[in-house]
Amino acid sequence: MDLTEGMLGMAGTVLADFGAEVIKVERPGGDPLRGHPGFQFWNRGKHSRVIDLTDDTHTAELEALVDSADVLILSPLPGSDASRLSAAATQQRNPGLIHLSLTGFGAATDLEVFGHSEQMVTAKTGRLMGNDSLSGAHGDIDRPLYIASPASTYGAAMLALQGIIGSLIQRERTGFGRAIETSLLDGISAATMRLAFERKGDAVVPVGARGDGGVPLLMRGIRLCFLSVETKDGRYIQMCCRQPQLYRNWMNAIGLGDELREDRWSELPLGVRSHDDADEWEARVRDAMLDRAQEEWMDQFRTLDIGADPFLTEDEFLRHPQLLANNLVVEVDDGELGTITELGPIVSAEATPAEIHRSAPPLDSAVTFSPVPRAADPQPEPAGTPPVELPLQGYTILEVASFLAAPLGPTLLAELGARVIKVEPLDGDPFRSSGLEFVHIGNGKESIALDLKSSEGRAILHKLIAQSDALIHNFRPGVPERLGFGYAEARSIRPDLVYLYGASYGSNGPESHRAAFHSTPNALCGGGILQAGKGNPPVNDSYADPCSGLATGVALALGLYAREHHGIGQYLETNMLVSAGWVHSARMEAYSGRQPRPELTTDQTGFSAFDRLYQCSSGWVMLACHDDRWADLTTILDKTSWRSDPRFADKSARQLHDRTLQWLMEDIFITRPAQEWEAAGLAAGVPIASAADHTLEEFLVHSGLLSGAEHPAFGSYWRLQPRIRVANSQPVAGLPCEVGEHTEAILMSLGLDSTSIARLSESNVIGIAPPERRHPNGTGTVSTDADIAFSR
Repeated sequence: MDLTEGMLGMAGTVLADFGAEVIKVERPGGDPLRGHPGFQFWNRGKHSRVIDLTDDTHTAELEALVDSADVLILSPLPGSDASRLSAAATQQRNPGLIHLSLTGFGAATDLEVFGHSEQMVTAKTGRLMGNDSLSGAHGDIDRPLYIASPASTYGAAMLALQGIIGSLIQRERTGFGRAIETSLLDGISAATMRLAFERKGDAVVPVGARGDGGVPLLMRGIRLCFLSVETKDGRYIQMCCRQPQLYRNWMNAIGLGDELREDRWSELPLGVRSHDDADEWEARVRDAMLDRAQEEWMDQFRTLDIGADPFLTEDEFLRHPQLLANNLVVEVDDGELGTITELGPIVSAEATPAEIHRSAPPLDSAVTFSPVPRAADPQPEPAGTPPVELPLQGYTILEVASFLAAPLGPTLLAELGARVIKVEPLDGDPFRSSGLEFVHIGNGKESIALDLKSSEGRAILHKLIAQSDALIHNFRPGVPERLGFGYAEARSIRPDLVYLYGASYGSNGPESHRAAFHSTPNALCGGGILQAGKGNPPVNDSYADPCSGLATGVALALGLYAREHHGIGQYLETNMLVSAGWVHSARMEAYSGRQPRPELTTDQTGFSAFDRLYQCSSGWVMLACHDDRWADLTTILDKTSWRSDPRFADKSARQLHDRTLQWLMEDIFITRPAQEWEAAGLAAGVPIASAADHTLEEFLVHSGLLSGAEHPAFGSYWRLQPRIRVANSQPVAGLPCEVGEHTEAILMSLGLDSTSIARLSESNVIGIAPPERRHPNGTGTVSTDADIAFSR
């Protein structure tokens, strides 16, 4: 049962793609976003049933659905009686039910009065503040920035899926369902790449901040790797050269490579020595890039191992060769709109593939629908005591991956109880160079450092594979085979292994071997042009990395469920391009007669008069209301005369004169403080929220959603609380891991003695963190008994 509206229905989309019969329960009149962009995508493969949740005469029908459901996804609808659909009520009727509650603000319950729209949640929590040229802004700004990518809603939906599928896995063994909860606020913390974790007493130090408020040199150097550059033909390329070799290749290609041998420039890009040097070098790079047209540069970059991608529109993206080569675009017949071209499944699965066979349902099309009987393998009847352990407790995930786009998935599954062993090179995951940002990825994991180029290192990895349930990597095609953990070899070691490739471009196609970073999908999927604002040069943005990591968490959970239910392992794949495309799913539908996609305003404040930021006499407000609240809005603005103004008399007239309406409303909102407008909106039921003037990190700290922590390798930092909460289970209090912090304990659990471990260390096959850089309590206790350490 899917009791969500709008983009939150994406959780049900994935379940429907993978074979679930999903009934979308709609209020009378239907989901308010019926007929809006994205509805067909979010609701493909579902059935529709209209039930008035405010009418007691529908109680029997609602209870019948609850009785037959495996999963209930609930985001409270306006005016509904939440008590009838509480987890306690529904699970009393159906003890095997997985009950997922999706809220706006999670633990910050006092803010739930603002609802659960992307705009309200990002405005109130500070997500709109502190953005820079790596996160969608034209440079550093000190005001709220309207964020065009709804990554928070996407994040909430992906977290919901991980909780649902993890609980289904547990139900396979126990017969009991679970009550779980997540929120858009949790989605924000999962889908935001550069969260600050440095802690000074009770204060948080924002990413990119110096004592004087400027940008640290390290951050300035990182920006040199990710320039959005203009080319001779007036088009733009997004550079993605975070690794030293990629940067050298780029400089060689544009004629500046020899200068990297000079002392002044020898430590570029991350080791830039002054801000003046960074500015001068950037100007020279931009001048050099003007020598050729976009496609001329791309023809060269694709052959020289240089991270770079052209900025594309959404329609160009849906025709991208990599999507086509990996069968990631589908055509769906819709009775109203005709053939719709859409992005395909968010996960590709070899043995249990998704099937997208029908478009979104007409309203109330499931009136006569009867849920199909449960699978041939019935779930065990609940018996005994409901479980208190987290859903994935007892499962081991082997992470042979780096940076963020793949490793975030295992981080989130560790919060659901999985044991995650991170296999790193001797010098560690390169993402560690980002400082405390690594805490976000290393939390709750055990680190073993191995030289996989050595035969002994590969032998250790093989022992780990034999005793693991799943493996994830994000190496380019061919590298795992050379290092001894390609799928064929891994499957020969553990036939039922869940094996996930967290790909950039995908394993097939002409660009499958190219390097990619967070900038790549943003440029290709249209996000860079969208976020820039009408008429502006496209911009970089960083949501694609964590949003790809959220997809890897879903993929691993799906793989583990298929293994638990069908007894099979399989090869799975996620794709950064597809993950970013799903974030922009409302814009990922192409069909004949589609209206032009809306554009962000030039000043990056919003999409329309009803969906944008307005400056006030003090502060800013976010207005995010549907056109049907027009009368109430004019009352709040003391402009009821607008209702008879021919320019604004009806919806079509207001759309035609939208820019004029924005200008008029700007002049009104500036006359009063943001807090007064917010109070007026709350009183009238119109979504108006004062935008926070602090950052997301500060909001999380002061709301009690971060806890202070210490680690010898990281110092004082702020630790995020688990983003998926499971009723009646104690959350995991994981710790970040230093490189090789758990090497000895893991090797002992595999049966190696101290003499063998010392020899491997001396020969540089393994890396062991020095005692002074290990947490005295470790990341949980690792047993030295292999049968205990890796058993379920």
